[in-house]
This record gives sequence, structure tokens and C-alpha cells, in this order.
Amino acid sequence: MVVKKGLSSEMEELLRQLVMNGGIRMAGTVLCVYCRRMYQVDEDTAARWMTAYFRREFPQQLQRHQDRIVKA
Repeated sequence: MVVKKGLSSEMEELLRQLVMNGGIRMAGTVLCVYCRRMYQVDEDTAARWMTAYFRREFPQQLQRHQDRIVKA
């Protein structure tokens, strides 16, 4: 069973700075690794949590990133 602890304020600030500077892919990697190490979950679960977090916190930036990927 996974206990919800939330992100630390430092992690939230780091993710916010990365996203606002155009590094949403790097922010996703950081968040995924953080989830895997802190909560001891598998890669698929960490990826689901990462996607849910970005949809909730940074929907516009995520949409722009996804649009850019589709064009490539």
C-alpha cells in the first residue's frame, strides 16, 4: 500500500522552474525518478502519476509539449 506524502516544497519549486523555462521533459524525468525512489513504485505507476500531476498543475504547458511531439 502506498501512503500519500505529497511533494516537498523544494521539489514543487524545481518542477515549476523547469516547466516555466521550457524544460517540461526534464521536469517529467525528475518527477518520475523521484516517484520511483521515494514511493518504491514501478515505472508504469510513476509515469501515470507524472502525467496526472502535469495535467493537474501545468495543463497548458503539457498540451503545448504534446502538440510539439505530434508535429515532429
